[in-house]
Amino acid sequence: MSLNRISSNALYEANIGQLLRRQAELIATQDTLSSGRRVNRAADDPLAAGAATAIDRSLAELDRFDLNANVLANRLNLQESNLAQAGDALLRARELSIQAANAPLSSGDRASIAREIRQIRDGLLGIANSTDAAGRYLFGGAQDDRPPFVDAPTGVSYVGDQMQRRIEVAPALALQDADPGSEIFMRVPTGDGRVRASAAAANVGTGLLGTFGVVDSAAWAATGNAGFQIAFTSPTTWEIRDAGGTPLVPAQTGPYTPGTTITFQGLQLRLNGEPATGDVFVVEPSAAQDIFRTLDDLADALESPATTVIERTRQQNAIFVALANIAAAQDHFVDRRAAGGARLSGIDEAQALREATSVTLKATLSDLRDTNMAEAASRLAQQSTALDAAQLSFQRIASLSLFNYLR
Repeated sequence: MSLNRISSNALYEANIGQLLRRQAELIATQDTLSSGRRVNRAADDPLAAGAATAIDRSLAELDRFDLNANVLANRLNLQESNLAQAGDALLRARELSIQAANAPLSSGDRASIAREIRQIRDGLLGIANSTDAAGRYLFGGAQDDRPPFVDAPTGVSYVGDQMQRRIEVAPALALQDADPGSEIFMRVPTGDGRVRASAAAANVGTGLLGTFGVVDSAAWAATGNAGFQIAFTSPTTWEIRDAGGTPLVPAQTGPYTPGTTITFQGLQLRLNGEPATGDVFVVEPSAAQDIFRTLDDLADALESPATTVIERTRQQNAIFVALANIAAAQDHFVDRRAAGGARLSGIDEAQALREATSVTLKATLSDLRDTNMAEAASRLAQQSTALDAAQLSFQRIASLSLFNYLR
């Protein structure tokens, strides 16, 4: 038979250790109540702490997306504002062109209109070289540290690049930045956007361009979307030639009277006035042209002499071509604005997605890390009572000794 001997020192140490453990548990519960978090250190719950860290990174990424979206929205709104100004400028240029074409103006009046057209052109160049709030050139693509458009005697040239950044605004969603200036100002459709009409510079009659367009897409497509010439073999007869000037086989000819609409190969052109033998009018696929050249050509035409009937006819035809090109440019700017508006709408949708994702992540994070206040308060009261009881018990035990029985 063996006897276990419990010394007073061992008894003291055991009870002190128990008291310290009780105090540590109580302090830990107090910390969770004061901080509102049940996981303050990875040791508190390693799995929950790891998951919470991952969610914190996701929330920080959402904040970065939010900042990206704000920057992109500011640039797209600035693009929208600039294109609206450009549209207003083209509307004014169109009004001036109609005035120059219809009114019996003097050469001085036309020169005044030409000066205003050139001012509009310079204003568009300023819009094309505009900057954002950070001083970066809006329409320069990735080369946004210098003016993307350079004016020279030969015309305006684009020195930016074609890159269009994609900016992340939500998880798995990136939207395009502002359009490169080359797409907005330099590659502008002419004519009606599909075909364009013009009068040969060597014409000596008074034939005036009128409405034109594609009337049979299939027939025109069968030609390979080719261009054609309407050549006058006499003041009252015409024939259709290919773009190189060779008459078509079988021949396509017809009579002409002022106001006639000539239909051929799926195309049509209305002419007025009295063309001379050898005069040529061209209908061909629309080509891209920068808006600055369109306005330069218009101003040059208005400044050219118009003292004779032939000179006036050439001027009228040049104004007609400019009017068609300006109308096409207006439609082009509207399309660019619509594309920017779609991206702005995408930013709004991305914001709603970020907000929904943030709510979900924060709720999950709260479940992982936050304190259940009712449960923690109950546990604190229980631990406090247990600690008080342990302290009273220790006091009673500490007061016992062998000398109590010897007295």
